[in-house]
Amino acid sequence: MAKFKAPKGVLGRSSQQAELSGRWYTPLLAMYYGNRRILTGAAVGVIVIIAAILGYSYIQGARDNQAQELLGAIVLEYERGDHRVALDGTGETLGLLDIIDQYGSTPAGNTARFYAGNAHFELEEYDDALEQFEQFDASNDFIGASATAGRAAIHELLEDFSRAAALFERAADMDDNSLRSPHYLHSAARAYVSAGEFSAAEEILIEAKERYPEATLADEFDFMLGFARARNK
Repeated sequence: MAKFKAPKGVLGRSSQQAELSGRWYTPLLAMYYGNRRILTGAAVGVIVIIAAILGYSYIQGARDNQAQELLGAIVLEYERGDHRVALDGTGETLGLLDIIDQYGSTPAGNTARFYAGNAHFELEEYDDALEQFEQFDASNDFIGASATAGRAAIHELLEDFSRAAALFERAADMDDNSLRSPHYLHSAARAYVSAGEFSAAEEILIEAKERYPEATLADEFDFMLGFARARNK
């Protein structure tokens, strides 16, 4: 079999090679000159889109900075336990609800939803709390898991036990932590038992014992497991 020889450069090509080369680049040149207005317009369009994205990112960054300052001020009221003031504001400082309304598309506005959900929950305004938790953009981290567990707790209070159990399970997966996840799994098992889904509760408890054998809830897992197995017979 003949071996392929590397080209020697443009100056060393034969006339046949030059002719073959011309066959592919000539149509490209013809296409460009025939459609240069369209191509130029497309290039300008791409530039405009890029500029718009950069401009939007800059504006959003500035808005997020403003929202962070406002959030930092009102969170003091939340930490004091003044949940109504935290939601509605002080008259001089915007409340969480106003921050969400004006800056909801920013990361700080999203964080305000988490605080608002907790504040409504503490005030036993469960419908409003659930709305904020559901609109919160939850990541797989401590805060995301906490918001998901908040949704679960509300569904449990509303006696929607199967839904609550599934959300507690999700919270445990979102924040795989040896301190918090066992509590989420324990809550999931409790909700499954309340729903009468004893097989599901048994599976969760076995998983919890395997994943977190040193958890402080280990005795609780054993007790609930025995209960679920007895009820499942």
